[in-house]
Amino acid sequence: MVQSLDRAFDVLETLAASSDDVALSYITERTGLPLGTVHRLLSALVARGYAAQNSETRLYGPGAGLLEVAARAALSRRFDLARIARPGLQELTATTEETSNLLILQGDEGVYSEQIASSRLVRMFTEVGQRVPLYCTGGGKAILAGFPPDQLDAYLSRVELRTWTAKTLASPQLLLRELARARERGFALDDEERESGVCCVAAPIFDRFGRCIGALSISGPTTRMSIERAMSLGPLVRHVADRCSGQLGFALGAEAQGNRGTEEQGRRRAGAQRNKGVEEQECRGTDC
Repeated sequence: MVQSLDRAFDVLETLAASSDDVALSYITERTGLPLGTVHRLLSALVARGYAAQNSETRLYGPGAGLLEVAARAALSRRFDLARIARPGLQELTATTEETSNLLILQGDEGVYSEQIASSRLVRMFTEVGQRVPLYCTGGGKAILAGFPPDQLDAYLSRVELRTWTAKTLASPQLLLRELARARERGFALDDEERESGVCCVAAPIFDRFGRCIGALSISGPTTRMSIERAMSLGPLVRHVADRCSGQLGFALGAEAQGNRGTEEQGRRRAGAQRNKGVEEQECRGTDC
């Protein structure tokens, strides 16, 4: 029973990983399973709606049932990731005495889904549930740096890079250059790019398929969080974010597919971020 289930998942993952419909022989080659076994599994999956066969080409692809399950999982992922990230956020705030945040990718924006506030009188504060741009926020830039080239190009073709402060990277060339640096070091810095007086450092989170789905960040007023301090805290944020990725199965998924390595993991990291202005002795805003 377990073996049959494992084989069915092999077939489903092959279908999901293919950009086009594929032949029975292709699935057999990719999974290493006997032709008859693959055919029986596909018949069962088609009957349940998790796979579909084109009546003209006889090729196979993901079915509506699989897409529905994926959609439901995407809706709940926000809450699952928040649960997984919470201990790491608590660790970051306890260690740095600054506010830590979890940003989750939604469309062309990021959504803050969790935050551990600093106990300092002057601190950063972001409303959970708030949507923010990706290109000018730390967590957002971390996510963008984790995109593969085609996904990043598509994003830049859709989004207008609005100037928020004198330091906003509103040029695609400047932004791409900064994202490349962020990939190399595994974290990115937000040097007052959306809100003046706020500095932030962030690192990306990946799911088991190597897709960047969110980012962790810590942010503070520049009176405490200088760009130099943010740089020094980068490895800590990256370490905690990597731990979250591991809990989501990133390393295991990368190994299983055989198409992600240390270089790929390093390439798909990044980010930097910031937040808010000061109000009632609290910096309030939307950027980390």
